[in-house]
Amino acid sequence: MSFNLFSLEQFITELKKPLESADKDYVYYYRGCATYDWKYNLVPGIYRDSYINDEDISFREMVVRSPDEFKNDGTTLEKLVKMQHYSLPTRLLDITSNPLVALYFASWQFGDKKTDGKVYVLKIRKDEIKYYDSDSVSLISNVAKLRLDKTNFTKGFDYLIHEIREEKPYYSDAFQTENEKDIVKVFPVKVKLNNNRIVRQSGAFLIFGIKDLNTKKESAILPSSVVVAELKIDTTAKKDILNSLNSLAINESTLFPELEHAASYLRK
Repeated sequence: MSFNLFSLEQFITELKKPLESADKDYVYYYRGCATYDWKYNLVPGIYRDSYINDEDISFREMVVRSPDEFKNDGTTLEKLVKMQHYSLPTRLLDITSNPLVALYFASWQFGDKKTDGKVYVLKIRKDEIKYYDSDSVSLISNVAKLRLDKTNFTKGFDYLIHEIREEKPYYSDAFQTENEKDIVKVFPVKVKLNNNRIVRQSGAFLIFGIKDLNTKKESAILPSSVVVAELKIDTTAKKDILNSLNSLAINESTLFPELEHAASYLRK
């Protein structure tokens, strides 16, 4: 379903429709995007443009250049979350459990460029949600550390398992069937709430595996059945919607804890 919306009130009214069929086995997440291009909105940053060609180099260079930032991050997932925080393209995609946060991001404008926004409503089975210490998440996270020519998994998972064992020494190379099943999936992930931005934005992530076992060149695809509604925010309504959200304490200052964002909000 896709709707053109012009106000916060309309958004809430339309949002109720997919939620009316709520099932106790499912949970809803949301993703707000300032443009409505499917090609980019539900694809992780590392698979946009040609970033995937140097994923392993970008990952290591980020750690090399800012070692103190990562010294307390024990897993590759934790490092990826921090890299995502600083806008490095990763195989993570931000989602939120708060629809008003998603609406805020959908209502941004980029300078003078006028574009409609979109809020994606995601219906996810509870038993598919992974936590920060999941073996499946470790499997996909550590793909980020492999060179492109080391990712033909039809020949085995030796290189990948070597990387996983840096954080999980017990990880077994006997998990071949499970590896093949999980590495081509997209998983919702709940991470540690040790980042104020994640806390304020009620954040979680989707982590994207690979399309097939031949290479990491192409991303796993989020199943279309997961997206149960697409609520389009008309570009002409964005300013009014942001003002309405501001009255509910949803604004740059409350969603971004960094001092420069507080200053930016006060300047406006």
